[in-house]
Amino acid sequence: MSGGKKRLGEILLETGTINELQRIVAVGEQKRWGGRLGSVLIHLGFVDEDKIASILEKQFRQKCISLKHKEIPPDVISMVQPDIAKQYCIMPLNLNKGTLTIAISDPNALGTVDDLAFMLGVKIRPILAIEHDIKDAIDRYYG
Repeated sequence: MSGGKKRLGEILLETGTINELQRIVAVGEQKRWGGRLGSVLIHLGFVDEDKIASILEKQFRQKCISLKHKEIPPDVISMVQPDIAKQYCIMPLNLNKGTLTIAISDPNALGTVDDLAFMLGVKIRPILAIEHDIKDAIDRYYG
């Protein structure tokens, strides 16, 4: 993170949500398999999604949405090719007046937002979601 913001692992340690051993194990898994630390911690069972969402909301200063029960219109899904959704780990949510709202695990990833806007030919409005949730939605909608 830029701007001196604390990283997720540091926040989780400071709040006592995880211990140092759990952080080390999770970082090792992250290096081995990739992905965001929050998703790795959820996968390992060290932290639940609600706790990660709560901390991410504070870290990014915006609401973290859940995609579990979200219904996305087929015309919005078809705007983003499956390989693009997987590569950028994003999920299109809705289109309103030429602006495509996407779920993304780092809404401050301006390079990703710019790339998508250029590729898709629309304005992009990023909103925060847990990476694990986005990947599940990609599997559900793109197979």
